[in-house]
Amino acid sequence: MKRVEEEHNIEFKSYFADALEALQEFAEADLIHIDDTKITVSTTGTLLIRNIAMPFDAYMKKYAQSKKTFSKTV
Repeated sequence: MKRVEEEHNIEFKSYFADALEALQEFAEADLIHIDDTKITVSTTGTLLIRNIAMPFDAYMKKYAQSKKTFSKTV
């Protein structure tokens, strides 16, 4: 998180507040662990890594309201 903040001149938790909120269901299922410095994915969580990464995808947000379709995940 710190590296992203430094490289992009942002405050990670503020900038990605929506994404971090969306990740809570994965954290509650013990698929990821979020602390002040990093997001760690469990071995089981790696099977759903695409779903875990989706909240950070700017294009998914941008086109969520459009008729564009994206490949489905499990």
